Amino acid sequence: MRRLLAVATFVALAHLATMPTASAQSADTTAQAAQIDAADYVRQTAGSNVFEIAAARAAIDKASSEDVRSFARMMADDHGKAADQLAEAAKSQNLATSLPDTVDPKHERVLQQLANATEQDFDLLYMRSQLQAHAEALKLQQDYSSFGGNPALKAVATQLVPVIKRHHDEAQAIIDRLSKG
Repeated sequence: MRRLLAVATFVALAHLATMPTASAQSADTTAQAAQIDAADYVRQTAGSNVFEIAAARAAIDKASSEDVRSFARMMADDHGKAADQLAEAAKSQNLATSLPDTVDPKHERVLQQLANATEQDFDLLYMRSQLQAHAEALKLQQDYSSFGGNPALKAVATQLVPVIKRHHDEAQAIIDRLSKG
């Protein structure tokens, strides 16, 4: 009887070992969910760049803190370069029609909040919007660099990941300094 129980346990364990695990199924689902259509990637990344440049211009004009104005100048410069790089890759892949040149409604609301912010609230509001925008942009670039199907656009995403990570970290550092002051 003991031997029969041991054999049955072995067979059951062997069967379980050959079944895909929940984490493996979850990883497959995550990979599929993270995969982004090339035109969507171009549209989202270009839209992010348009927003970043518009928000940076507002911050250059309205920010009280030199740290915030310096960050905004870096945003305008880096996102201008990223926009050019993306446009070149999109054109080479016949995806240039996916490049928006206006801010989407979500980002337009943020720009309106920035425009309506008081002088004392502006710097922190701008930096918090930058932290959020860069967290979203970082996820998009990491996902496309890992799961994107277009090699030229994957190369762009891979190059943008460390730049966006640096922006995110700098935004957090400035928020920390502003919050202490």
